[in-house]
Amino acid sequence: MVFKPFTHLARQSLGKTLTHGYAQSVVAATQSSYASSTTPFGSFSTHAACKFNKHGSSQFHNTFQHPSGTIASSGQQGSVPETSRGDGGLAAYYDAWQKQQRNHGSGREWKQFQFPLRIGWNAPIALADSKGTDKDNALIPPDALLDRSSLDRAYSTSAVDDIKKAEDVIAEAAAVAEVDEAIAKEINTSQPRVPSSSPIPGISATITPSGTGSSVIATSDTYLSGPQWSDTTSSSPHPLPLTDVTPPTSQSLTPTDGISHLQKTGRYAEIPAVFESILFRGIRPSIADYNGLLAAATVLPAAQHHVVSKALNIYTDMLHCRVAPDAAFYTALLELLTRRAVEVYQTKIAMNVKRSRYGSSTPDSSFLLPSDESEYAILAADDVLRHAITVFDAAVSSQLKAVPPDVYGLLISACALYGYDDDMIRIHTHMEENQVIPLASMFPPMIEAFARSEDLRTAMRCYDGYRSLAIQHDAGEEVLMGRYDYSVYAAVIKSYMKCGKSEAGNRFITSIIESFDNGTEEGKARLHLARDIVVTDGLIQYQIDVHQYADALHLANTWSLTQSARDKALAHICSKAADYGDKPTAIKAYHSIKAIPTDMSVTALSMMAMHIRYGELSEACNYWSVLFGLPHDRVSLIEPTAMYTVAVIADGRIEEGLTHARQAFARIRTSATTAAAREHIKEKIDEVIELFGKILRLPQSRLSPQAVMNLLGAMTENNGLVSPVSEQLLAGLGPPQIATLSRQDTVLALTIEASLISNGAFLQDVAHVTRFEHLLNLVIQHGLTLDEMTLEIVKRTLEQVENQRPGLIAKWRNAHKVAELSPHAPVLGPPASSPAVNPTLSNAVTFDPYAGTTDHRGSNMVLDVLEKTPSRRSVNLDEALSRFRNMRRIGRHPRYVVYAKLINAAALEGRADAIFDLLGTARQDVPLLSQYLLVREGWSSILDSMIGACLTVGNRAAASEFHQELLQLGSTPSANTFGLYITTLKESAQTLDEANEALEIFCRAKQEGVEPTSFLYNALIGKLGKARRIEDACFYFSEMQRRGLRPTSVTYGTMINALCRVSDERTAETLFDEMENMSNYKPRPAPYNSVMQYFQTTKRDNRKVLEYYTRMLSNKIQPTMHTYKLLIDTYATLEPINMPAAESVLDTIRASGQRPEAVHYASLIHAKGCVLRDLAGAQTTFDEALANPEIRPYACLYQAMFESIVANHHAEGIEGMLEDMAARRVELTAYIANTVIHGWATAENISKAQSLYQRMGMAKREPSTYEAMARAFLAVNDRQHAREVVDEMRSRGYPAPVTRKVQALLEHAGD
Repeated sequence: MVFKPFTHLARQSLGKTLTHGYAQSVVAATQSSYASSTTPFGSFSTHAACKFNKHGSSQFHNTFQHPSGTIASSGQQGSVPETSRGDGGLAAYYDAWQKQQRNHGSGREWKQFQFPLRIGWNAPIALADSKGTDKDNALIPPDALLDRSSLDRAYSTSAVDDIKKAEDVIAEAAAVAEVDEAIAKEINTSQPRVPSSSPIPGISATITPSGTGSSVIATSDTYLSGPQWSDTTSSSPHPLPLTDVTPPTSQSLTPTDGISHLQKTGRYAEIPAVFESILFRGIRPSIADYNGLLAAATVLPAAQHHVVSKALNIYTDMLHCRVAPDAAFYTALLELLTRRAVEVYQTKIAMNVKRSRYGSSTPDSSFLLPSDESEYAILAADDVLRHAITVFDAAVSSQLKAVPPDVYGLLISACALYGYDDDMIRIHTHMEENQVIPLASMFPPMIEAFARSEDLRTAMRCYDGYRSLAIQHDAGEEVLMGRYDYSVYAAVIKSYMKCGKSEAGNRFITSIIESFDNGTEEGKARLHLARDIVVTDGLIQYQIDVHQYADALHLANTWSLTQSARDKALAHICSKAADYGDKPTAIKAYHSIKAIPTDMSVTALSMMAMHIRYGELSEACNYWSVLFGLPHDRVSLIEPTAMYTVAVIADGRIEEGLTHARQAFARIRTSATTAAAREHIKEKIDEVIELFGKILRLPQSRLSPQAVMNLLGAMTENNGLVSPVSEQLLAGLGPPQIATLSRQDTVLALTIEASLISNGAFLQDVAHVTRFEHLLNLVIQHGLTLDEMTLEIVKRTLEQVENQRPGLIAKWRNAHKVAELSPHAPVLGPPASSPAVNPTLSNAVTFDPYAGTTDHRGSNMVLDVLEKTPSRRSVNLDEALSRFRNMRRIGRHPRYVVYAKLINAAALEGRADAIFDLLGTARQDVPLLSQYLLVREGWSSILDSMIGACLTVGNRAAASEFHQELLQLGSTPSANTFGLYITTLKESAQTLDEANEALEIFCRAKQEGVEPTSFLYNALIGKLGKARRIEDACFYFSEMQRRGLRPTSVTYGTMINALCRVSDERTAETLFDEMENMSNYKPRPAPYNSVMQYFQTTKRDNRKVLEYYTRMLSNKIQPTMHTYKLLIDTYATLEPINMPAAESVLDTIRASGQRPEAVHYASLIHAKGCVLRDLAGAQTTFDEALANPEIRPYACLYQAMFESIVANHHAEGIEGMLEDMAARRVELTAYIANTVIHGWATAENISKAQSLYQRMGMAKREPSTYEAMARAFLAVNDRQHAREVVDEMRSRGYPAPVTRKVQALLEHAGD
């Protein structure tokens, strides 16, 4: 039994994340995978730092460098220093340093210690004698061999970027060579020259020491992790040992021939080491070498995304070394990249199915397990197909005329799947121009790709091309590789359906089926096969794709399909309908299945998950029992087990659910056939156990002792405890609960508790020691038998708690007759998996290393200043900063919270520079020491405030960096900070779907373990309400109440505003009354403004508006400027219109001690010009507003005036108003532009409208601007320009409902 902390997430996703970007250097990427299998790690246990004896230091004397440049050797001639076997000479360096310290007073000048030279496999034949390989195997020039390990610049900064520059590789390589030459000169001038020594046997004499101007590729960028080059060559007359590389058996092979030989004999594991030896000799690798290395990277076992990364790095390295790839290399690389692209596409589809089936009930449908979320993010960021297209372009632009048919087929199919129609057509055209025989398998995805673009004509041309090729193929001509007739027919049918030509599709399928009915037995067999494939993959699949599952079920029952095809189709329909939530169709399809198809397990999984989502646990239980009786991959049962167990736990049957889970985990583990599969299963089960822990932390979850031991037993059977779930479970075991445990569970609880204490858990919770003592007393009292492992853990734990429980050791010795422990025996440290505890800092939990220099009194004074009157925030901040600087002048610093408060205050005032200055000051005053808990907590608050401050000032990139730093510290941002993430979305991007982004942020907060607050819920509900997603808003409003968070007046105001947006006045008024009657109600004007605006703009009911205005005044709520604007609009625009009352509102504002604003005059201008059609009166009010020195010429005034001009068809007044705006430096907003464009379009002056549209620029255009310009073009029947406007809008990434509205204008105009 192994007890380990919960680290499976890091193990599972870290490797993928680090290398997924395909941007490592080729050498570094290969090193990570190949080094471990070819080069052993040296041991450090023999050097003087570890063994304090004479023999331990004498073995390194031959590595000391004397001032003369020679090496002094003491010992036998043939001795070999052990440091050369893998430690890189660090032990010898340590001994040399000690000797230098002992000889400090000798007056000798300091010399750089010289590490021993390492070499790789050396073929006995002289490379200089090789003929015919001068160009391929010539020495790499010094500028290309520059040792990049000592430079700030990497050898290959980005494999992806290198691929994108493949078309101009000569210019790029020349630029690199110039930079490297300059750096090499700088190194040569800065390092002292060392006289060259005698040549080392086994190395070509042409390789010079690095100190003389030439170097080899550094070992940090090699294909092996062990060997390293010294700064100068060794003068030792004895050869140094070779690295652990097994050379080819043939002694007459050059390294290049060796790689080819290894590739032919299938010894791929040895190829990277031989390739390294070629680099060590300074030989330019040949194309055969790179082909062998690419084959090794493809064949050797590794994760698929790692294989792609290595392959791209190998290609990048070829470009740097100026080696032109040949047809074999391009073919292998393209096949690898395109197969990976198809695999990514299919995996994403499968994960989307998993997310919809087992995901959470939140609207964003997140995955059930966090590792799936990480894996999907990796797949979503995968752009391997673009790399494949880039490599293809490089291949065909070189001497390579065309690629093999398989590569064309894979590329075209992948482009069709991803929707890269232009690239698909271009590659297909290139294939036809080079008369390459096409693959039949690429035609179905091509046809469907054109259908997705609603290009039925091109899809049918593609089908006609396949049909003509098939006819020629039937005639015996080699014009087509393979046949996919039935799949092509299905694709054509789906194309008809997608393009709205269902009648043509039905005629096509009828003609196809009739063509096979020739009356023969062979014809009948082909007829049945054609009908099964065409109907299921064509008609039925289309209905499934558009979520018309009832129609798909009808087709499956009406068409004369074979029994197996019908059952398979029904199972597919049932599964998809269940995942989509179409419960009636799913149940009907499931009960229509007569035989059990091969994929029945998927159907049962979908049905079980659907019933759980609907809360029908009894129905789900039936499918749960069916699952384990079906033959299928047991690994796929991990998520269903988690989902079913969580549902049973939520139903209150905690012990039953955990028992089912424990049994299912045992059966799932037995299905693993390899060690890697078993490890993967264990990691997934660990994740599920952590999920159980989160569910069991809820207040309504009451665990029985048996349920606790059930889950703990599941952990131990899975080979490790999951922290902090194990600590959480043990915390619920007090003496009454322990008394109910069986003997076996008591021993298990003792073993687990002892293991946790050994790992240092007692430092965080002293209850562990008390619980251990109680369990140990029970074991002694009942005489329970312990196995050897438990005895060892108990002994180690007793030694650790000796100071806290001194009598336990004696009691244990007397009970079990154990030999007496020495009181001076060293305390065993925690296992390697847990952090070591410094014995001199045993109080690290409560110790603050900066307490002596903290000014607590001054900190309180700064906080008091910051909390003064909010209206003087700027003055308060200046005063607080002044006190803060005075404090630092005398050598003191404030508490951590003061830094956080100052950063927040500076952010509210928009002082971005002050924010980062305060952070830099904090890093100087109280540097982060992660071993101290108080320091970590203090820095958690500082970094949390930095995230919020960066969000406030609009720097989301910096906020993301501080967020990551906070996570690395082991903490998370606060709920209010996540709320700021949501409330500041508008400033981050104009084309953002704020509702979906807000949901993603909210779910991320939950995933990081943040407990939501009222502010976070208010921010989320506000964004959902703004997007008119009222159901989601109500869901989170209810969830907020279920969590025990009492809604505030802000919450009610947000919900009321959301309900008003969707015209749900009954619910809005109900919530309004509930808000006014709640006990903690704090009167706020926002809810009243929301209701008044709803009745003013939507319901057009002036009585209701004035009623809520009266209620507002009765609650002694001061009306805001927006309230007065709504009042003016009510009097001036709603019947009966009362313009004098509207104008008197301005007097009411002045009477309240406030001043009317531009928005109030804008309301009066709009009312006179647009409602009363009194353009002269509107102009008078406009001139009055501009003449008032208290009113600034805001854009709203001009917008109201433009609306009045357009409403009165006075387009000739637009030019003068625009000139006046420019003279007063008033910004031309999108809304003003929309009005002006409409006005000129009405006057049929489309050229001026288009000119203003171009003047706006893309950055300032909003969806309404595109709509206005599209309408203007359509008004003059200019559909081409209108389509261009719509296309530009679609390219901006606006949400689909927004673009769909404008796109519909074109469709209606076409009708």
